[in-house]
Amino acid sequence: ERQQHRRACPSTTMTLWTFCQSMLLTFNAFAILNEQRFLDKYGLGQGAVNSGYVPSGSARGQLIGVVTATQYARVPLVVLNVLVIFVKMVFG
Repeated sequence: ERQQHRRACPSTTMTLWTFCQSMLLTFNAFAILNEQRFLDKYGLGQGAVNSGYVPSGSARGQLIGVVTATQYARVPLVVLNVLVIFVKMVFG
């Protein structure tokens, strides 16, 4: 009975589509972070890498790089958001 319920309810499974949506939401969250008001307080601003306080090869340095890259990639993020909204509206 339990297996039948899982087959009847496929929306609870993690698919490639839901994974891509979650990654898009994560990148959206990174894109809206303000470097001066939020990131610099916790040493996650690009200035921490530039000053040598955080090595660029470390995990923290890589995270700073991803956050900075997503802040510069706002236009492609808007396009991807519009695409996802359109697909969700058409296909549910």
